[in-house]
Amino acid sequence: METVRANLKALRTAQGLTLAQLGEKVGLSASYLSQVERGVTAPSLARLTGIAQALGVELRDFFEDDPASPSVVRARQGRKLQGRAGPSMELLSADPRGKRIQPYIVVFPPGAWREHISVHPGEECGFVVKGELTVTVGEETFTLACGDCIHYDRHQHHSWRNAGATECVAIWAVSPPIPEAELGRWVDGWKGGGATEPF
Repeated sequence: METVRANLKALRTAQGLTLAQLGEKVGLSASYLSQVERGVTAPSLARLTGIAQALGVELRDFFEDDPASPSVVRARQGRKLQGRAGPSMELLSADPRGKRIQPYIVVFPPGAWREHISVHPGEECGFVVKGELTVTVGEETFTLACGDCIHYDRHQHHSWRNAGATECVAIWAVSPPIPEAELGRWVDGWKGGGATEPF
């Protein structure tokens, strides 16, 4: 109960909401929410679920004892993975274990391609910061230029290709994170192109 009480208050205040404003969102009185935050009243699971939805968080966020410390990766200091040919990857999270999202920078050399990437539950989002990248998701193909972004479900077959004459650099985020052993296979599974220098 102490963890729920403290996390509810922290999550509410982090969003700049008063007790009255949160109460209006969930149909509960400010006095009731105050009692929950002070540990006087224990909310039902149904009410806690409603509060989580109003705050845009997951139910489990109320029960986590120790929030993870912020993870800072300095420029060009992330862990790097380099395949025999094809792209290089720099992880942008110092320790992705237990996280819900995994960001990284990928450098795709000219001519590099990978087809029929295996499907997984979750989502991917990529933002091109240099060059062009062709991404196929299901039956649709998109050519992304600098400043373009793509977001898709990973349960669909997808493939990537750098058909340009220059390297492509993109920031990619995957949720849930890919296991580290699988990341190594991903980097080694590319065809064409040459090895790149990590970004």
